[in-house]
Amino acid sequence: MYNQTIVLNKKKISLNSKPYIIAEIGSNFNQNFEKAKKLIIEAKKCGVDAVKFQLFRSEVLYPNDKKMYKLFKSIELNSNWIYKLKKFTEKCKLDFLCSCFDLKSAKILNDKKIIMHKIASSETENLILSKFLIKTKRPILLSTGMSDIKDVKNILRLAKKYQNNKIILMQCTSTYPPNDTDVNLNVLKTYKKFGYILGFSDHTLDETASLTAVGLGARVFEKHFTLNKNDKGPDHIISINPVEMKNYVTKINRAFIQLGTNEKDLTNIEKKTCRRNGIYFSRFLKKGAKIDKKSLIIKTPAIGVRARDIHKFIGKTLVKNVDAKKALFLNDIN
Repeated sequence: MYNQTIVLNKKKISLNSKPYIIAEIGSNFNQNFEKAKKLIIEAKKCGVDAVKFQLFRSEVLYPNDKKMYKLFKSIELNSNWIYKLKKFTEKCKLDFLCSCFDLKSAKILNDKKIIMHKIASSETENLILSKFLIKTKRPILLSTGMSDIKDVKNILRLAKKYQNNKIILMQCTSTYPPNDTDVNLNVLKTYKKFGYILGFSDHTLDETASLTAVGLGARVFEKHFTLNKNDKGPDHIISINPVEMKNYVTKINRAFIQLGTNEKDLTNIEKKTCRRNGIYFSRFLKKGAKIDKKSLIIKTPAIGVRARDIHKFIGKTLVKNVDAKKALFLNDIN
């Protein structure tokens, strides 16, 4: 299952696919619809794959904490904006995602056909909400900040029970920003054993942790995004701006390309330029001819078969005409 593929709007998410990067707008639009649209536009310019907002109700999150209730009330997303923001995001050719923190909000998002749900790390004990999201059979971003391994396993058991294997298991540390010693990316090695696509919800202040996560198999990334880190609101200061996000996306994609494959061989450039001996034909030979020692010579570079393997080709039959000084390739012989 670790090699599973999830498809979102024709975009493949898998171990071997280009990283899927989410600009976490959250509440950074400051309850301004036009600012929300501007953030979406800027995120598109940065090369991300999706934007994500948060739909919550302050009276549910903080019913007995007046200070926190007031703060979160001031940054709530108007649920009536969901459809319009989703359509605008899709017009920008990005995926629209949105976290939720209670069942009523989850039902609103599901009715709006949000293509991937998120179980926020604060809600891994909210099994009623988690069950609802999993049962939609839509892909699930499972954030695991605020969680221990038992919390993670409980959600994965729910997913298995309701036959939703489209899980993206996200390492996360729910401090803003976390200390380097608390980022704990090696837990991705533990998560890999569960067999799901891996991701990283990055609350650090640069791209170092995410680049490391690429090497550990993460292919989905979330990063808080703002137009101005000095703006008013709780998340702006721990977010990255458009210049930084563009750099973040570029570096993650380069890191993925640099992973290459599991196979070790010379690169094409190494074959053409490095001091390695290869096998060449000493004269013109017709299709069907048998290769003997006199028909081969050794010289650099080793663009075809390496000289060390010359004994394997004596007596082989050619399947095509070959010219003198042509390098020997495997598809030349039967």
